[in-house]
Amino acid sequence: MSEAIATDQELERGVALSQGIYLTPSGAIINDSVTLDEFAAGLARCQVLANATMWCIGDLLYYGEQRSDWGESYTQAVEVTGKSVQTLMQAVRVSKAYPSDERNTAVSWSHHREALTLEDPAARTAALERAATEGLSAMALRAQLKPERIPPAVVCPRCDYEWIPGSVFLK
Repeated sequence: MSEAIATDQELERGVALSQGIYLTPSGAIINDSVTLDEFAAGLARCQVLANATMWCIGDLLYYGEQRSDWGESYTQAVEVTGKSVQTLMQAVRVSKAYPSDERNTAVSWSHHREALTLEDPAARTAALERAATEGLSAMALRAQLKPERIPPAVVCPRCDYEWIPGSVFLK
């Protein structure tokens, strides 16, 4: 891996996503001569970077938590990222649960977050593999992992009718 660090000026000019497409702090710079293939490559690389951002934030904060000599890091992280403490804590929780070599790069960070509802790591891995294979969105994976809870039936004390709140009568 290269140790070169982009300067602020280089970041301002943009990071090349593909020929003619550059990611800048305020969006994309796109040359008029971009081909469809270059466009698709730029879009794919942009998504890879977008997904990597939450992993990176979680990994960095997890590292910071282990550095007791640095003190409390969430206050500074909120100021630097503009993200809520809850979002930052969630990023750390997901990073802790999935070491780098156990992350499924075929699905997003959000998929990994949704799979955390499963306590068994093997079940999480299987759910992530299924999401990748079936092309499930993170929300579709959530729906599979957390089936809609139907509230218990209520019985009217006067007439013994049963119903589920928010639905029609059962009998």
